[in-house]
Amino acid sequence: MKKKLTLPQSNRFYVWLYVLFHAVAILPFLIMLAAGCGLNLDADLFNMLPRNTESKAMNLADERLSDQTGQSVYVLASHDDFQIAKETAQTVYEQLKDSPKFSSLSLYSDTSAIDEINDFVHQYRWNLLNDSQVQQLSTADGAAQFADSALASAYSAFTMTSLDYLEEDPFLLDETEVQNYLAYVQDAGTAMSSKDGVLASQYEGKWYVLIRGVLSKEGAALASSSNGIAQIYNVCNPLEKDGVRFVYYGTPFHSHESSNSAQHEITFISVVAFSVVIIMLIVVFRSPLPLLSSLFSIIISIATAFSATHAIFGKLHMLTLVFGTSLIGSCIDYSLHYFVNWKANGELKTGSEIRAHLMRGLVLSLLSTEICYCMLLFAPFNLLKQMAVFSMVGIMSSFLTVACMYPLFPIPSETKRHLPVLKLYRVPTLAHKHPKAPLFITVGLLALAGLVLGISHKNVKVLNDVYRLYTMKGRLEEDTKLADKVIAYLPGAWFVVSGNDVQQLLENEEAVTQKLVEINKGKTGGGLVATSRFIPSIKKQKASYKAAANLLPLAEEQYDMFGYESEYASDLEQLYREADGQYLTPDAQLPEEIASLIGSLWLGEIDGKYYSVVMPTSITDEAAYRAIDAASDDVFFMDKISDIGQSLDSLTKIILLMFAIAYVVIVVVLKFFYDWKQTLKIASIPLLSVATIVAVFAAKGDYLEFFGITGMILVFGLGLDYVIYMIENNKRHATVDSLNTEKAKLEPFAILLSFVTTAVSFGALAISTFVPVHSLGLAIFLGLVSAFVATLF
Repeated sequence: MKKKLTLPQSNRFYVWLYVLFHAVAILPFLIMLAAGCGLNLDADLFNMLPRNTESKAMNLADERLSDQTGQSVYVLASHDDFQIAKETAQTVYEQLKDSPKFSSLSLYSDTSAIDEINDFVHQYRWNLLNDSQVQQLSTADGAAQFADSALASAYSAFTMTSLDYLEEDPFLLDETEVQNYLAYVQDAGTAMSSKDGVLASQYEGKWYVLIRGVLSKEGAALASSSNGIAQIYNVCNPLEKDGVRFVYYGTPFHSHESSNSAQHEITFISVVAFSVVIIMLIVVFRSPLPLLSSLFSIIISIATAFSATHAIFGKLHMLTLVFGTSLIGSCIDYSLHYFVNWKANGELKTGSEIRAHLMRGLVLSLLSTEICYCMLLFAPFNLLKQMAVFSMVGIMSSFLTVACMYPLFPIPSETKRHLPVLKLYRVPTLAHKHPKAPLFITVGLLALAGLVLGISHKNVKVLNDVYRLYTMKGRLEEDTKLADKVIAYLPGAWFVVSGNDVQQLLENEEAVTQKLVEINKGKTGGGLVATSRFIPSIKKQKASYKAAANLLPLAEEQYDMFGYESEYASDLEQLYREADGQYLTPDAQLPEEIASLIGSLWLGEIDGKYYSVVMPTSITDEAAYRAIDAASDDVFFMDKISDIGQSLDSLTKIILLMFAIAYVVIVVVLKFFYDWKQTLKIASIPLLSVATIVAVFAAKGDYLEFFGITGMILVFGLGLDYVIYMIENNKRHATVDSLNTEKAKLEPFAILLSFVTTAVSFGALAISTFVPVHSLGLAIFLGLVSAFVATLF
């Protein structure tokens, strides 16, 4: 009869703990996938940056407009000959217009849009005259001139609208107001003008014809070979011949480029880190179990971290995933310490004994690391919170794999319990032979860092320059510069306007737009888009309605000029009276062209007040724009780039505060386990790491910024691991003679292996071309190197 295999009581507890943790972390994500939620990977450039406001209305405006900016694309078809440029643009439009990758696509050549606007305007024609037209109709001569202009337009070769409503509109109010609307549409977009049914512009001898699109959710999927941007390239690239050239403009093109670059870097970093780990494990252990177990630990840690983070936040930013690959080095640390003892510590006969032997150092290492990551949860910035959750869950998973599952593995036979490479390693004994050496070395290293800082002191400052986060290059850089000149469309700032009710809000909007028109008169890129341009306040509509009454005495003569009977004049007066009180409001069904233009600008009611956005097409005079803000409590100017910089500055200060808090918390925790001398030794290492990071950044000519300083707080926990393990080992081997025995060398050797894997992971991040990833990786790599060197002494 076979003996039933059973686990010891303690191991059963650990196994259930392991299963429970991973079930709680992974199951919610699997449920979301089963419910059809799907993966949501975010690589938007703006979404990785914080918002500089706590106001619900401001955040909503920021979110909507950032989404709009992040999904709008512009393609310019260019050629020396206008007709070829137009035909090329039409070819592209025809191939893309029915694609599900775009929620809208326009070449502005479709006359049905004008017909829809005409039908809409006709309902409210008495109320939609602009200020100058109202002023003109305020006098008898002005009214007569208005009527004459209507006659001239009706008999001209071209009008924007049809004459189907002439019996009800002999003064061509429809024509006048449709032209107003189309002027506002063009003013809201670009500096290009209408030519032969399309928007076009001539620049330096070439014609440019504009296609504008908005990506759908499917089309905006980043790091995808079949998204909207990829489809644009697939359609346009074969057409670039015989003098035809396309100019690509818009945030999605840059997001597409950066996300693909990030995807390639993730692959490269993962391959490099995994390769180093695999080679090292094979060389050191010469056994498949440590290799396979360590790889399992890494994979399960990253998968668990990914699942938990995605489930909590509903999406995962690509930068979090890039940073998450650095967990390869961190997660394997615990495995290395276990398998070094599993392979070569003959005094430990079971997995449970190895666990007990390592548990104090492992727990202290886990605590110090998790405390540092936990600090990031308090930052008012989702990307940092994502990184914190990803790292905390991943490292906890790795710890539990070692503590709960590895002790189940059988111990090698006595003849195989040795590490041949251990003979090549010598533990530094300088600190033991010369007790004051660590003090002199520490002072020397700090003095060296101080010397570098003294030489490069001009570079020692905290500065967040948003423009450094992403550097345009190649074709996209050329296209962006050219498009800026051709279409003059740079909507980087906007006004959020408030009011106690809808009408007050529209009146406040009108005041802002009037000031902007005065400021930007005659300036390139001085256009704007606002809801009140298409939906005037009732106050303004009443003024239009009242002014239109001055045309009624001219109605009989006007109809006579068109060949209609005189009784049409009385019918017109009846139509005018019936329109009294029929005002256009924001809840009206708008033409599609207008609705798509202002749909994201009207925020509506939020917490008892009403809000909307007025968006200039560019910042022509920032001081004047801010003066509009300062003059009214109901107007708020938001400069996206400037506000992001301020947000990063604010977050940087928060990170520095967390740095100090984490430092104090860790010192307090360590004091429970060590005396003051040992605690101060450990506490000196983060200070040396910070000095090294600042000195190297200054020597490189780089200012410290948000992501670099974030790296400082993360290296706290990682760098402290080494000295904690070393102190635990020195307690067991206190004499100089015993330091280089095979047993005494196990822990220092494991520390060396841990350093190599972690340094490779973060060192790989440091070679990234993406500035945030580079700064984060470089700061952590420098901190780890200084912490490891300090630990040796």
